[in-house]
Amino acid sequence: MKTKHLDFDFNCANCELHCDPNLQSSPPHTHSFDELAIVLGGSAVHVVGKDQYPLMRGDVFVVHGNQIHDFKKLSNFHIFNFIYKREFFENIKRELEDVPGFKTLFVHELCFRKYHKFKAKLHLSPHQLDFIINIIAQTIEERNNMRPGSNKIIEYFFRILVINLCKYYTEIDTPHSKELFTIGRVIDFMEENLGENITLEMLAKRAHASKSTLLRAFKRMTGCTPVDYLIKLRIEKAAEMMEKNSNIRVIDASSATGFWNSSYFTKKFKAVIGMTPLEYLKKQRGTK
Repeated sequence: MKTKHLDFDFNCANCELHCDPNLQSSPPHTHSFDELAIVLGGSAVHVVGKDQYPLMRGDVFVVHGNQIHDFKKLSNFHIFNFIYKREFFENIKRELEDVPGFKTLFVHELCFRKYHKFKAKLHLSPHQLDFIINIIAQTIEERNNMRPGSNKIIEYFFRILVINLCKYYTEIDTPHSKELFTIGRVIDFMEENLGENITLEMLAKRAHASKSTLLRAFKRMTGCTPVDYLIKLRIEKAAEMMEKNSNIRVIDASSATGFWNSSYFTKKFKAVIGMTPLEYLKKQRGTK
């Protein structure tokens, strides 16, 4: 089946809501926006690329617009979607990224879903879902009336929804979700200290686990080891520095991202980016 690309005219709004009480079909599609989805009833199978994840009432998940996805095996499927502009959500991210559970729900769960097979999802309890449905009802009422200032009120409801979902993620007691939340803290520590000498012992201490336990959990959640993931983060940061300043020296980019051996940095950079740091710098200079 041919993949469709969906666009949405937000006009003056930054986010919009859509509630389908009985979704019958959904062909494979991508879209120009991202979305936060909450299953209000029934069941379905969410197909993302070649992966399939069963859905039921209370499940919460995020979809990036460039992901090819659709739903099948729908049975009285009732889903609520809050769609939003990516640039608007970047502002939300800057505001809320320090809120516990935010990165786990909006970044890590989505990024590593194919490894944990949606087992680290956010699933709302009946009480939690009732509270979220109340926020949804208020948002829908505001959207239907559309008075002056309604777009700002809808954005406010979106923030309230996001903050509460993050809070609920921190309260999850299922092993996979707790594990991903812990791994998320380890990844945050890596990102905040890329230029430092980070050891496996330090990461294990951050996770309140032994080194062997961390290695197993990290591989299970992300598909790679903590060291490999750290190297990838450092290389991506070095490449970003070169993009922003094509006059930077390779040695400065490498030392700023925690590489103290230039030949090792060159080897790892080429493995991740596909070219040497010097070749990458020349490419950036030529582009500019």
